[in-house]
Amino acid sequence: MTNTRMNLIRRAAASVLATSALAVGLMASTTTSAAPTGFDVRMDALIAHVKDDPGYKRIPLNSTADREWFYNMSEALYSKKITKEEFVSQGAKQFPGYEASLATVADFMATQQ
Repeated sequence: MTNTRMNLIRRAAASVLATSALAVGLMASTTTSAAPTGFDVRMDALIAHVKDDPGYKRIPLNSTADREWFYNMSEALYSKKITKEEFVSQGAKQFPGYEASLATVADFMATQQ
């Protein structure tokens, strides 16, 4: 396996771990019932989706404020309170250089299955 391929795999794995930690932490702090909400189910599906995408660049959700922003904006997008374009535009201000990853999240969260 080439170094480039290994780096892609490592980045993907780091992205999944960070997203998983985010989702678990946020769900634990916001969910009051044992039954997952539609948003929780979609967020779990997003985690699996980015895990399988070697081109996904992990959004650096390193601070509590960043994680809260991501959660709130993702939930607003999921519930159609904002558009995909608003999500990406606001995200680009918060995380410059991550527009492609934000677009991936926006496309996935706005498509409810």
